[in-house]
Amino acid sequence: MSWIKKLSVLLVLMALMSGAVSAQDSQFLEVWDQWEFYGMTAAGPALEVIHAAWNAEHPNVFMDRSVFGGGWPIRNAIELALTSGDAPDVFYSWPSGAGLTAYAQEGYLLDLTPYADQYGWWDRLPDWAIERNMWNGKLYAYPWEQDLEYVYYNTVIFEELGLDEPQSWEDILNWCAVANEAGYIPISFSNSPDGWQGANMFTDMVALTGGRQVGLDVLRGATSWNRPEVVDALEKLLEMVEADCFSPGFNGKHYGDSLAELYTGRATSVWTGTWVIHDISGNMAEGTLDVFYMPAIYDDIPQATHMSEGSAYYIWAHASDPDLAAEYIDFVTDPRWLPTWIEEGFAIPIQKDPIDWSIYDVDPVIGKAFRIGQEMQDLNVDAFHTTVAPNVVRALYQGVQGVLGGELSIEDFLNNMDEEMAAAAELGQVWEPGERM
Repeated sequence: MSWIKKLSVLLVLMALMSGAVSAQDSQFLEVWDQWEFYGMTAAGPALEVIHAAWNAEHPNVFMDRSVFGGGWPIRNAIELALTSGDAPDVFYSWPSGAGLTAYAQEGYLLDLTPYADQYGWWDRLPDWAIERNMWNGKLYAYPWEQDLEYVYYNTVIFEELGLDEPQSWEDILNWCAVANEAGYIPISFSNSPDGWQGANMFTDMVALTGGRQVGLDVLRGATSWNRPEVVDALEKLLEMVEADCFSPGFNGKHYGDSLAELYTGRATSVWTGTWVIHDISGNMAEGTLDVFYMPAIYDDIPQATHMSEGSAYYIWAHASDPDLAAEYIDFVTDPRWLPTWIEEGFAIPIQKDPIDWSIYDVDPVIGKAFRIGQEMQDLNVDAFHTTVAPNVVRALYQGVQGVLGGELSIEDFLNNMDEEMAAAAELGQVWEPGERM
């Protein structure tokens, strides 16, 4: 037992001894999440409001909550906890797809299907989100906030340069040329240390060169990664590299560097996603920020981007009180908290029914980003790096870095992806969109 759990148990015992609660009624719940007050997961203020209500309604529940940084810190902590056999009752992390498959196969996760039936979660969640979080016909996670990727741009600089939001591939290349001529970085981009940013841009581009079905096929292992539409996507990104669309030395820059280039006016834009909308909207001067999604490239392939759940709520298979853990998940995701998550957490809660952004007090730019992205959700491609198996993720990160850096050919990269997918298939870790049994 960890020292945190020991301390929590001690506090419970002290409360029992003081008579604050009875031994018969007391319950304990350990929760790990990534809801901070800043950065990529800045929904901490929203969750604190919700937790205050939870505590008021559950006076005999002692919650031990730990907060980790979003992205890899929470994922690494969870993997260590699961493999060591000392995990929290509830955790909020990623990935879904093949990552969830691997967790479920190892017996780490509780089947949430009975709770989805009990609480009506099927009626809250869209099919695409359910499918990403099922294995063998059972639901193993409750996906919560939606990720979308688009371009944040400085409207003042665009006006200065006489640029409009691009409507074609030619417009994109023209934007890069005009911005470079004026001494600006067209698109701020960082791809270090692990390369998830480049992997996301790669997914976006496949959505524009191949469309949703191509994305689904490669993720399911139903077709080769080394296919014309995927090759085309990488060639388009290389064309942008050759046109100096991106930050110099992007493979050696960190994510914060790319955001700083936008904030300080060195770059006209940054191509990233909803997970950092809180920071960007807070760091740009009023009236200088707008967004657009990369335009369609071909007439027969509609405009789209990539999407996924930012993370999802899971219950450990050996949770001390699974019913209480499920009640907690149902509580924090209850539709009554939508205004809190949206207005105080800058989050996009995943909902089956489209959210009417006009009724919420959000920046119009934020509402625009969310509305357009959700209107395209039947066209978007599932995010590659949050869907494939862990060994394929590593090959994806390193391969995109190598291709964009000129050290690896497109053919070698995609052939390696096919080899890694075959290795994942032998372990049963290739994602198959789930269907309810």
